[in-house]
Amino acid sequence: MGRLAWPALLTAAIVASLALAACDGAGEPPFLTETVTPVRTAPPAASPGPTPSPSPVATPAESGGLDGFRAFAAQIAAAVATGDGAFFAERGLEDEMTCDGSEELGPCAGQPGGTVLRGIPGAAAQSDAFGLFSPADYADLLADWFAAANPSLSDEYGSGAVTLYALAHRPASPGGEEAYQAIVTGIFTSGPSTLRQARILSFQFLDGSWRLTRELFATVPQTADAYLSGACAECYDDWERWEG
Repeated sequence: MGRLAWPALLTAAIVASLALAACDGAGEPPFLTETVTPVRTAPPAASPGPTPSPSPVATPAESGGLDGFRAFAAQIAAAVATGDGAFFAERGLEDEMTCDGSEELGPCAGQPGGTVLRGIPGAAAQSDAFGLFSPADYADLLADWFAAANPSLSDEYGSGAVTLYALAHRPASPGGEEAYQAIVTGIFTSGPSTLRQARILSFQFLDGSWRLTRELFATVPQTADAYLSGACAECYDDWERWEG
């Protein structure tokens, strides 16, 4: 679902070696004969060796299950805090659908029959609205949403700044697959209205890493409350506040 100058080295050599030879002319006073000791110059400063590159930070190995998801959630929280939409887009799995040409709603609306669409799936809570987002579009979508929150506001769920609020687990069912969910929320101002919104990001552990499979966008407080309260038995079988 994401932005470096070296100093130059100056070397100078000072050369001063002067000798006054004694004069042979008759009648010249002997005190005009003088020897000047040469000035010894300091050796050039040694050129510093190349600055060693910092060792790469090892990415912690990921593991499945609720304990593994809790550990992975620290990365989610960091990406949310920095507004890094690319973090989620890069982990997104794309769905594919073929349009039949008769759709009036959704991504296929207006598309000719046989059009194949691909993207990260997203839907609006308690609505038939859904879409498919290319990874680039999804990264921009999230980054804009993160930036639009109003941290100066607050309510019973806390600050208006976008934050990872809770983790949840949804078991597999006839209507959907198992998912581990990161519930991200913030307060947004739309005209005269102030709304708390939430994005429910569903993950699965596949091939050794956590992948984003879809999102549910709760655009108004009435749909967000179910995921923020921890009291929606049909939404999840396990829910916990993220404390970091």
